[in-house]
Amino acid sequence: MNQTKPGEATAQMSQPKSRYKLVVVAPTCFYYQVDMFRRLAAHPRIDLTVYFCSNESLLAKDVKEMYCSSEKWGDENELLYGYQHQVLPNRSPSPSYLKWPYGLMNFSIWKEIRENKPDVVILMSWMNMTWWFAILACFRYKIPFLYLTDANVQAEVHSSGWKRFLKRLLLEKCIFKLASGFLCAGTANKELYQFYGVSESKLVPFAYSWGYEAQLQAWEELEPQRQQLRAKQGIPDDSIVILYCGRLSEEKRPLDLIQAFQRLENKNKYLAIVGDGNLRPNLEDYVARNGIDSVSFLGFQNRSDINKFYATADVLVLPSQRETWGIVVNEALCFGLPVITSDQVGAARDLICNGENGFTYPAGDVGELTRRLQHIIELPEEERIKCGMKSQERIKQWLGRALDQSLDQYFDLLYPVVPEDKHA
Repeated sequence: MNQTKPGEATAQMSQPKSRYKLVVVAPTCFYYQVDMFRRLAAHPRIDLTVYFCSNESLLAKDVKEMYCSSEKWGDENELLYGYQHQVLPNRSPSPSYLKWPYGLMNFSIWKEIRENKPDVVILMSWMNMTWWFAILACFRYKIPFLYLTDANVQAEVHSSGWKRFLKRLLLEKCIFKLASGFLCAGTANKELYQFYGVSESKLVPFAYSWGYEAQLQAWEELEPQRQQLRAKQGIPDDSIVILYCGRLSEEKRPLDLIQAFQRLENKNKYLAIVGDGNLRPNLEDYVARNGIDSVSFLGFQNRSDINKFYATADVLVLPSQRETWGIVVNEALCFGLPVITSDQVGAARDLICNGENGFTYPAGDVGELTRRLQHIIELPEEERIKCGMKSQERIKQWLGRALDQSLDQYFDLLYPVVPEDKHA
């Protein structure tokens, strides 16, 4: 009788795949996602192709729509280098990723999935017809697909009854049951999937953590220039600068911040509003009619200029009524800023520790926002600096949870190494 020697395997193990073909289907080329695509493309085990359903961000059509500005997020070549990509033809009669459910009709996604034969597909939305075509293609060709969105549970809890019923019917009872997994961009995103009945075994944690090394480096370069930058922006050197970055629209509630600023008791207060949108004329009119001093409307700023405004600020405020994540929170933390957000901002659950590097408050509660701001601006400068150091510590911890690492682990779970049967 043959005996196996100690330490000798009874069966040879099959080798894991050296590279996995990964397809990402994205609404458009968002500036804050391109570093993620580059990092995935550089991973030794990932062969990446990104399909964009729209070129709106590349042509700045969404900037014009949302910010009422003719500026661009960045140069097209800058946004597209470093990863394989393709913009799919959109056959919608009213094409736009901003229009649900008919704004994206990229019928060719079926052909691309069929011919590319990826190991895994990542879908970055479920809100348009293209995603439904992609799901059907994955189902037809037996390809696992994952969801990667920043949608959060707060919006679902506050949505109307008929919307929740419709979503439960579509998401919980149908689409989410077909998905192989969900890449969770933070606590509020994870709780959304749990709200719709997704089991813990399908939830894969990762973080909105790509590209921030460059912003941490930008902070180191710009911090010594803080005084000169303030002079260029017309900000008195002894000012305590409250920064708002974002679209000037109803769901962002910028008027709440202006009203809170109006109530603050501090002669050195200064409000810098970076962004544009359809509310700007009304906001400027409110400031003028009420004689509010030290408020600057700085307009839309592209990615090459935005860091200079973080570098001159003392605190960031994001008062949104609806905010799936809030990328500006990540960016502000890189620049060592305390951050105050409403409780509807998805990023707050993971990146803000109340009383340490900022605060959250109930959305729409101007009185509570005023109290939180008053607390921050009354802190001695060294205490505000300590809050900022906590912010940078927090974002550096967050950087350790990158998507490529999560996918690497997921691939091994999805395609486990199994023993080879010598007699097969």
